[in-house]
Amino acid sequence: MPQTPYQPAFNRFGLSLRLTRAVKWLLLANAVVFLVELVVGRIEGGLGLILDELAISYDGVFGRARLWQPLSYMFLHDPMGISHILWNMLMLWMFGSPLEGFWGARRFVRFYLLTGVLAAVAILLVAAVFPSQREAPTLGASGALYALLVAFGVNFPDVVIYLFGLFPIKGKHLVLLFIGLGLLQALTLGESRVSLAAHAGGMLAGLLLVTGAWRPSRLGGYLRLAWMKVRYRRLKRRLRVVERDDEPPAGGWRH
Repeated sequence: MPQTPYQPAFNRFGLSLRLTRAVKWLLLANAVVFLVELVVGRIEGGLGLILDELAISYDGVFGRARLWQPLSYMFLHDPMGISHILWNMLMLWMFGSPLEGFWGARRFVRFYLLTGVLAAVAILLVAAVFPSQREAPTLGASGALYALLVAFGVNFPDVVIYLFGLFPIKGKHLVLLFIGLGLLQALTLGESRVSLAAHAGGMLAGLLLVTGAWRPSRLGGYLRLAWMKVRYRRLKRRLRVVERDDEPPAGGWRH
C-alpha cells in the first residue's frame, strides 16, 4: 500500500500542532542559556565574559583560539530584551517541528547544527574581508533558523498556513515573506545590530544541503536544467500561432 506523503499540521496561529522531541530540547537549551545570561549579566563584567568566550568573532576564533564559538554562539541571545529569543524560538517551533517529523530527529539535529556552523563560517569570511567587523561578536540562532526556513519552503511549498490565524498563505510564500522581512530588518538596523552574513550564510547553507547542490554532479544537473528552461522560454517567445488553411501560404508554414 503506497504511503501518504507527509503533510505538517498547524493550528490557527501558524504553529505546528506537534512539538517534536529534538525541537523541544533545543527550545529548552536556548531558554536555560538565556536565563544564565540574565543571571551572569547582573554580575560586573559577567556579560562581557559571556560575549568574549561564547559569542563568535573573528578575533575570538583566530586571535584567542576560541574554537568552540562557531557552535556556542547559536545558543546565545540578546539579554537586553526578550524579543530576540522569543522570535527565534517561535520560528524554531513553527518550522523545525514539521521538518523533524518529516526527516526524523537525528537528521534534523544534524542539519540544524551544521547550518549554524556554516553560517558562522560566513560570518568569519565577511570579517576577514572587512577588518572593521573582526571585533564585533555575533550571537543567536538566526543562521540555522533561516536554513530551516529554506528547507521548509523546499519540502512543503504548497502547505497552507494561516498567518496570525487570519490570512491563508502557502508555505513557499510565507518563507519568502520571512526572508524578505529579515533582510529588510538587517538593512534597516544596519550590520551593527543584525548580522546579514549570518542570515545569508544560513540561507545558502540550507539551500545547498536540502537540494544536494553541494555535490558537483547535482549542482551541474541544476545548472543544466536552468539553462534548458532559459532556452525553452526564448524559443517559446519566438513561436507564433497561425491559423491553418487548406493550402499553405506562399512563404510556407510558420512554426
